[in-house]
Amino acid sequence: MRAWSLSDKLWLLFATVLAILFLLLGIVFRWSIRDFFTTEAYRTIEYAQEVKLIELQGGFIPFEDIDTNSFKNARDVGHIVVFDREFDLIDNYLHRFRTQEDTEKVSSPTTTSKGIVISGTIVPEILPVIDSIRANAEVQNTSSERYEARLNNRSLFYVVRSGQLSGRDVTMISYMWDTYKNTLSSTLLSRLLLVMAIMTVVSLIVIIVFSRYMTKPLKRLSEDVRMISKRNWDKPIALNRSDEIGELADSIENMRRSLSEQDKEQQSMLQFISHELKTPVMVIRSYAQAIKDGIYPGGDLNSAIDVIDREIQRMDLRVKDLLFITRLEYLSRHNLETEEVNLSELIEDTVGRFSFQRDDIDWNLNLRNITEQINEEQMAIAIENILSNQIRYARNTIEVTMEVNEKEENVVIRFANDGERIEEERLATLFKPFIKGVGGENGLGLSITRRILELHGGTIFVKNEESAVATIVELPIKSI
Repeated sequence: MRAWSLSDKLWLLFATVLAILFLLLGIVFRWSIRDFFTTEAYRTIEYAQEVKLIELQGGFIPFEDIDTNSFKNARDVGHIVVFDREFDLIDNYLHRFRTQEDTEKVSSPTTTSKGIVISGTIVPEILPVIDSIRANAEVQNTSSERYEARLNNRSLFYVVRSGQLSGRDVTMISYMWDTYKNTLSSTLLSRLLLVMAIMTVVSLIVIIVFSRYMTKPLKRLSEDVRMISKRNWDKPIALNRSDEIGELADSIENMRRSLSEQDKEQQSMLQFISHELKTPVMVIRSYAQAIKDGIYPGGDLNSAIDVIDREIQRMDLRVKDLLFITRLEYLSRHNLETEEVNLSELIEDTVGRFSFQRDDIDWNLNLRNITEQINEEQMAIAIENILSNQIRYARNTIEVTMEVNEKEENVVIRFANDGERIEEERLATLFKPFIKGVGGENGLGLSITRRILELHGGTIFVKNEESAVATIVELPIKSI
């Protein structure tokens, strides 16, 4: 089954809307124009009756009272004037009219001895309906009534008007064919079709431009995504648009940067693993080969085995760190299991275990009784990594303080030591994986710590203060 492209869908939508529009216009035009011109035809007939009555009375129409359009169309109106309701005289007239050869109409008034006057435009086409016209005139009991007769797919509009003229009853039957209505309808229809054709052409141009405006950047983004899927993410994605397509492009660009960064981290991790595992493997292999040959590099067998054991422990620590990073990556995509933990107690317990590593350090703790909703195991690892760095670089003093920042709605934990200041250019790289500091072990401690804090919605950074180097941890109060 063929997949519809966006351009195809836009064209289909345009064609559907245009078809519905044309259909509605056709329906509305048919009924609205029909009603309008039917009313207009009756108005013309009634105006012609007024003019005819004035003529029969021997009067004239003031110029300011003349309706130019109606006066012009009144020439197409025919009249039958019957005095004293002598409708039988119509039969006599019809008999005389039908016996006249080569006569299509009578244009001038004709008066019989009985007083029937026939004038206007009288054509033979009305003869089949003259009996129904007469019957309606005879039974009418109102002063004026409108009628319509269908004849050979044409409409004959007529108005029967009763009144007084010179003291005598007079009935005026005025009629008009729908030629005027059909002519105007055809004219308007042709103009409407012309307007619709122009609208169609203009709409086609607009939809072509709009379709290209929409699909061109999407095709470009599709090609960029295809390149990213092939791990070719060196080319930046940039669209100078501020609409939803521009937002999509920005999201894809952020994804490209993230994938590129992850790829670099993976390459660094592979290099780190190769380097960190290669050295202990070489030591273990060389010591094992020496022992096999009866040589003991440490002086005796126990010393050689101790070296092998230390290297195995070193490898075990590296593998555990890598597995823990993998676990953090998994947790970043799933809900973190948390519980209420007293932060001050957790920090005091960790400091108590680490304080024995160096007896020459003074520990200054200024903590507050704050309970956080955290994962205790992971937060303990983060605090251990921070304290491990504090102990490694401190000279004589380590300070740990806690405070609540009401404005920022977070808890601020400050770990500071009086060690040497850190170069400003290195501050931005401290939390990247596999970046070792002076005397560092494997370059993973601070990276793990940052990821743990990010899972808790917190942040961490290091800054040089006036007399100390401080590691600042911020956790949101909403997690309390």
